[in-house]
Amino acid sequence: MNYRFENFINLASANKQAFESSIESVRSELDSMVSSNTARAVPSPAKTGWLKGSLSYPWVIVCSLVPSLKDMF
Repeated sequence: MNYRFENFINLASANKQAFESSIESVRSELDSMVSSNTARAVPSPAKTGWLKGSLSYPWVIVCSLVPSLKDMF
């Protein structure tokens, strides 16, 4: 077998082993994070006092009402 081809195969094998070890370390880190029972507080979103969802922004209501009012008058 050609020396360059053997070198290419050995290099690919080494890269594969390095990749598998890095995947295994990431997997173990994720498992340890998931298994920990610490609950993290998530801040609640700011409330505007308007409707929920996308209509909570006044510009949405204004942009939807102004054209209809313009057509009426």
